[in-house]
Amino acid sequence: MSLDPLLRPRSIAVIGASDNAARIGGVPVDLLKRAGFARLYPVNPKNETVQGLPAFPDIESVPEVPDLVILAISADATLPMLKRCHARGVPAALVYAAGYAETNEAEGAARQAELTAFARETGMKIAGPNAMGNANFNDAIFTTFGQSFQPGEAAGDTALLTQSGNMCATIFRMAKRSGVKFGHVINTGNEAAVEFSEYLDFLADDPGTRSAICYVEQLRNGPGFLAAAAKFRAAGKLLAVYRAGASEKGAEATRSHTAALAGDTAAYDAAFERAGVARIAEF
Repeated sequence: MSLDPLLRPRSIAVIGASDNAARIGGVPVDLLKRAGFARLYPVNPKNETVQGLPAFPDIESVPEVPDLVILAISADATLPMLKRCHARGVPAALVYAAGYAETNEAEGAARQAELTAFARETGMKIAGPNAMGNANFNDAIFTTFGQSFQPGEAAGDTALLTQSGNMCATIFRMAKRSGVKFGHVINTGNEAAVEFSEYLDFLADDPGTRSAICYVEQLRNGPGFLAAAAKFRAAGKLLAVYRAGASEKGAEATRSHTAALAGDTAAYDAAFERAGVARIAEF
């Protein structure tokens, strides 16, 4: 299945939508509303309206099958809701909740394994968990709860793809100050069902993307990454990668929030050189 429902959705339901534009379930509603996104469906059983929009008590009440559901709900509530969304025919979901493998605890790992198994069984494209969401400046689609990404920014032909929400916002702000304009900003989260190389492959095929800046903590699919990097090279696109976790301290920081384990630095360097990837040493 294409990643279009995740990255270029035509209709979106926000489950756990909040009337408060500063809350995690309120930010994407506010951003999408201000961006003029028309087919937006807040889901909240306690509210008749959310930020001035009609609200729906459950996913079954939404008047069309949305391309994407944003889940701004707890980790415990996520899988049961995903099952209901799949039964409705929803092709893609974005999971904000933490409490999965990034906890480095058995309960979180088991919860993420269940999510992965569900995605494999159903074919549903599930971004995250523990994901900040994305910003598509080309099409004015904001599925993020990060407030660094605002409607009205001029779109560019550079993409930002990161495995860390904090670093995603940090790199975006730094690059913006240097005059870089982005078309896509993507945060992968824990990659339980959709992993880094799939997003990179999407960007390699995207005619509006001419270059990409990547922040990598662990490549879970080396062959997939190399194949996508080859597409970048064949299309004459620039691919620049900063790999975190090379030091012991960096590796510990990496494990603490995305459940990624740092790999062998020499192996990564050799793979990047083979793929024609520009290695970013420092920010």
